[in-house]
Amino acid sequence: MSVSDDRPADYDLAERWDPVVNEYVDALADLDEFLRVCAELTGFDVPELRSTGMADEHHRTTLAHRVRDEHALVHLWYVGAWPGEAPSSARAHDRGLVWRTFHAVPPGSAAPGHGSWAEAPRGAVAPDNGVAPDNGGEDR
Repeated sequence: MSVSDDRPADYDLAERWDPVVNEYVDALADLDEFLRVCAELTGFDVPELRSTGMADEHHRTTLAHRVRDEHALVHLWYVGAWPGEAPSSARAHDRGLVWRTFHAVPPGSAAPGHGSWAEAPRGAVAPDNGVAPDNGGEDR
């Protein structure tokens, strides 16, 4: 995904991550610019990134690191942790983009609901193995 803006056609996003080029690095101090760059890197648009509820927290995590590495930013958004570190919060992993990517719920993050064990999962077919259910030995 590419975010449309007024950048020249020969603009190199990699320049943004060069710590020597302070004007680009300092631009990430602005939350809106941070989100615009992250949208370009992750493939999710800015409203989608904001809807995770992690924009401010991921911005603070990024600002806490001196090196602005595009791979680290993508890892942060998808997994909820800066590479090599624990998640930035208890909810960061659960809100990671990895779960949205394949429309899943992180294991253990949401209760399936009372009595959910009594019904087959959606789309599952109950096996018909020809064996009568066990009635606790009442017919013997």
